[in-house]
Amino acid sequence: MNSILFDFRLPKPTTRQAGGCHSVGPQAGAWEPVVRLIAFLATFTLTTIVNGQETIEVDDAQVSSIQNTSISAPIAGIIESIAVSEGDEVNKGDQLIQLDAKLVRTEYDAAIAAMQAAKMESDNDVDARYARRALEFHVRELRQSEQANTKFSGAVSDSEVEKLRLVVDQARLAIEQAEHEQLVAKARTSEKQAAVRIAKQRVDDHSITASVGGQVVEITVQLGEWVEAGKPVVRIISLHPIRVECFVDGRQQAQQWFGKPVKFLCRESSVDKEQKTKMMTFRGRVDFVSPELHPVTGQVRLWATVQNPDGWLQSGMRGKLIIGAE
Repeated sequence: MNSILFDFRLPKPTTRQAGGCHSVGPQAGAWEPVVRLIAFLATFTLTTIVNGQETIEVDDAQVSSIQNTSISAPIAGIIESIAVSEGDEVNKGDQLIQLDAKLVRTEYDAAIAAMQAAKMESDNDVDARYARRALEFHVRELRQSEQANTKFSGAVSDSEVEKLRLVVDQARLAIEQAEHEQLVAKARTSEKQAAVRIAKQRVDDHSITASVGGQVVEITVQLGEWVEAGKPVVRIISLHPIRVECFVDGRQQAQQWFGKPVKFLCRESSVDKEQKTKMMTFRGRVDFVSPELHPVTGQVRLWATVQNPDGWLQSGMRGKLIIGAE
């Protein structure tokens, strides 16, 4: 059996004189080896070689949640209904709370009616069709007058011919005006459609939905209560996947562990101390290794994302994390 011996000696006290008084205490920096030893023991890791692969075992890794989201009210309003209870599982997009939306629903209905009226006006091409028909008639009338003058000189006076030409030009301009008014009506329809979307968004803002999936753990409002915009109303946590955090020696190329597979071992809790408990195993991958090295311990923070489909692991649990284990 191999043993590791530590030369653990308390620093010798020294006497200092200041202001005519004597004080006894350790020399400056004398406690630093003690601090280093305590920090080492608190974050002890074991490096081993398994099947030619280097692994690290951390005995005191802690579970923490990845998603811990507070859902806030996007606008101010009165709580009309609460669709969930604490402990419910929700999916992204599920309704959580409904604010009183009577006024904005009426505004939405009015916006739809205005949009429909604008669309009917933009689809109306009666003026354009009439202008085209009038142009055809006046062009034909002008041609007949010109043909009559060709056969019988002076049959139609020059002033009458000019009036007919003016009428033809007016008919052409009437077509352009009708088409222009129709384009304006279509643009007005687009404006009304945008107003409908704005009104619809106002209605949707009164329905507070889950931005993430998970379990409802806290509801901070009650029916009939007035809430201000931005106030947290529901808190949701997600336990799948979940995060396991620990500290490793950053002086031994800690960044090489990024992306490595991990195995997290956690024992079932039991009220009966004599009853044997089962060791649960969860697998995942290292997603983060901090680039910051602790100046005293030389440790760096590391976490792994671990699959937890049954939600057995909960935030605050502790266990052993084996990094590099397939």
